[in-house]
Order: sequence, then structure tokens, then C-alpha cells
Amino acid sequence: MEGSKVAKRIAPDDSDEKLLEPTLVRINKRGCAPDNIHVDKNEFKIGRARDNDEIILDTMISRRHCILRCEGNDEWTIKDFSSSATFVNDVPLTSGVSQRLYDGDIIQFSISEEFKYMFTLSVKDEHKAKKPKLNEQILDNVRIEQKTFAENQECQKRVLKNKLQTKQKEQDKLKQQLEQLLKQQSVTKEDTEDLKKQITILESKIEHGNVQEQYLQHMYAELLEKLENERIQFEKRLNDEKQKWQEALNVSKLEKEMLELKMKEQMEKWREEQQTEWKNVMENRVKEEKSIQAQLLNEKIVLEEKLKETEKALKEKEAKVGTIPNNGTSDNSNDSCIFLEIMNDPSEFQIVDTIDLTAATQLTMDTEGKESVLNKVNDIMDEQLTCSICSELFVKATTLNCMHTFCQHCINLWNKKRKECPVCRTPVSSMNRSIVLDNFIESMLENLPIRFKERRKELVGERKGRFTNKSFLDL
Repeated sequence: MEGSKVAKRIAPDDSDEKLLEPTLVRINKRGCAPDNIHVDKNEFKIGRARDNDEIILDTMISRRHCILRCEGNDEWTIKDFSSSATFVNDVPLTSGVSQRLYDGDIIQFSISEEFKYMFTLSVKDEHKAKKPKLNEQILDNVRIEQKTFAENQECQKRVLKNKLQTKQKEQDKLKQQLEQLLKQQSVTKEDTEDLKKQITILESKIEHGNVQEQYLQHMYAELLEKLENERIQFEKRLNDEKQKWQEALNVSKLEKEMLELKMKEQMEKWREEQQTEWKNVMENRVKEEKSIQAQLLNEKIVLEEKLKETEKALKEKEAKVGTIPNNGTSDNSNDSCIFLEIMNDPSEFQIVDTIDLTAATQLTMDTEGKESVLNKVNDIMDEQLTCSICSELFVKATTLNCMHTFCQHCINLWNKKRKECPVCRTPVSSMNRSIVLDNFIESMLENLPIRFKERRKELVGERKGRFTNKSFLDL
């Protein structure tokens, strides 16, 4: 027998580059144990618990029964952790100790012949589909059902066995009493009626008890046979249900693949719709930005025209004042000059205008006119071209997605605290430089007094200095 086992132990060829996969081929096909077990991992766990790689739902199998491990170069070992023993070639393994496996070894889980397998090494099929595992709820239901069935059988056997043991004790007690009476009769050597009557009653009780004991033994044997048949039918039904569950799992796997494919198509469609929608939003924002820039450009042109008209009016007024002849006489005591226009009748005069002839009169008029125009331009710039954060003219004007404009420096500092517009509280999603506004402000400052230019230069220099210091600190 040992020779046949040795002949079966064919070591794998080291020169063969193909990977060898161990398989446990079931020997006894009767019952609900799995037919073949494909070991597809370098550390393969077998047991009744749900975290094993191969789950065998039977009370004869421990929760963590054994582990098959690849030690390298296709050398496989088995280690037992069970409470019901694991056999290799009909020899029980020592718990917690690894033993080398060879091709053709016979492995048996527990003492039941139903869980007997042959260890074989075959070429690994890399394209073989992995068998889906049973659902955890199904495993729980099967284990509960099997445990309940086993407990029910054990309870029936225990009840009948207790009855049989009780009857046997009663029979032993009656036999002891009968022996005592017989000894008493042999010692006294007197055939008293009372003693004979007691012996007769005991013999009848013993005979009746023997009949009951035989009946209970017969019932116990029938119960054992009945329970064995029920166990076989239960395991058969459980095996059929397992096959149905496996088929249902295969169908659900196909449905899952179809669902994943459908969801993938829906995701692609949704992604295209989102891209199209985002593209439209960006195009609309670009159009709005262009319209804002065009509006600002128109406002700039209008302001420049108004400024030119104001300058032209001032120049015309200055020229008019300079060309009027001073041929009138002064009759007023406050050094005023009256310009006269001679009509048809020289004796009649008409006052055209009265001008102060003091040294500062003409200069005051020109200055007041210019200052009124400049104040008007300054008011327009304060109302339309001022940052609402720093209350200064825009420095590097930056327009948000909500169309409000701020200094680039101011809005960057604000965004470090809150990612929203300071005016309308709209979340900031884009910031665009408005070069048209910067150019317009610079051109307008050329026509304003020097104090505005100095203030502008000081503000720009201060912000550049802050930026330089911050960059130095960051380095």
C-alpha cells in the first residue's frame, strides 16, 4: 500500500515553466460536501466560518479547520487547526504543525468519510472564471438550519436514551431485590406463602420490565435508523438548494455585469451632457465678459468725449476773454470794466458783460471752470471706478464671475478669508483682469491734478512693497 502511495507522489517538474494549481478531488461523491476544491491562493483557508476561502457548511467541520500554504517551488504544506482532526493518508495531523503534501495524497477533514479528497497538481488555467461565493445571509441561514436539525435529532435520541437507561436501572433494582429474596429463602429453608408471593410478584415485574426494555431498545434502534435517513434526506435537499443558489449566483453575476455596462453607458452620457453644459456656461461667461468690456469701452469713449468738449469749451472761453477789446471807461469805484457795444444810435449803449479787472479776476474764473470740470470727472471716477474694499481707484482691476470689479490685491486678500463676492456674496468661480479699465484710469489721471497722480503712485508702490515683502517671507 505504501508502494502505491509512493508511486502516486509525482513531484512537479522544475523545468516546466507553467504554474501548477493544486486541486482537492472528492473521493466519496455522496452527501452535500463540495465536489472539488480548487486552491487558487498561496494561503488557502478551509473551514465553516465565512472568512475562509472554501466554506464547508457542516457541524463536523471546525470554524477554522486547516490551511494549505505554498512554501515555494510548488511545495505545498497543510496545517491543522481543527477540533475534529485532519488526516493525511489516514494518519491524523498534529495540531499547529505543518506537513508536506505530495501529488496523490489522501486528505480527510474530520472523521467522516464524506470529506475525503485526493490532493492533485494540475496546470493552472489563468482564464478560468473565479467561482462566486455564497451570500453571507445564505450562509447564516444554512448554518442555523443545519444546527437546528442536528440539535433536534440529538434531543430525540437523548430523550429515548434516558428512558431506556431509566428502565434498565429499574430492572437492575428489581433483579437485586429478587436475588435478596432468593438468598433469604435459601437461608431460612422455609416455604412461606408471603415470601413466595413476593418472589412471584418480582419475577412478573422483571418479566414485564424486560418486555418494556426490549420495546425501548427496538424503538431506539428504529429512531436511530429514522434519524439517519432524515439526515441523508436533509443533506440531499441542502445539496440541491446549494446548487440552486449557485445557479442564482451565476445569474446574478450576469445581471451585475449587464448593470455595470448600463451604468457605464449612463455615466458616459452624463459626462458628455456635463461637458456640453459647461461649455455653454463658459461661452456665455465669455460673451458677458466681452459685453462688459464693450460697455466699459463705450463709457470710456463717452467720458473722453465729454472731457474733450469740456476742454474745448474752456479754450474757447479763454480765447473769447482774451480777444475782447478793452476800450471802455471805468465809472465804478470797485475797478470794474464795462464793455459796450455801439448800436445805430451812438447815444444808446447796451451792457454786454461785466468783468472784474483786478489781478486775480480772470485767473480765478479760469481756475474755477477747470476745477468744476475736474471735480465732475473725479466724482464720476469715484462713483464708477472705485474699489468697494479699499475705496481707491482700481489698481489692476479684476472682474469676478458675478460682474463686480475690485483691485486684484484687495480681492486676493478677501479670498483668503472667504471665497465669495464682498458685494453680492456669490461664490467666486472665476476672476478676469479688466485691462480696459486700467488703461482708462491711467489716461484720466493724466488730466487730473498732480495730487491725484502722487496718491496713485504712492498706492501702487505701497502694494508692490507688500507683495515683495510677502514673496521674500515665503522664500
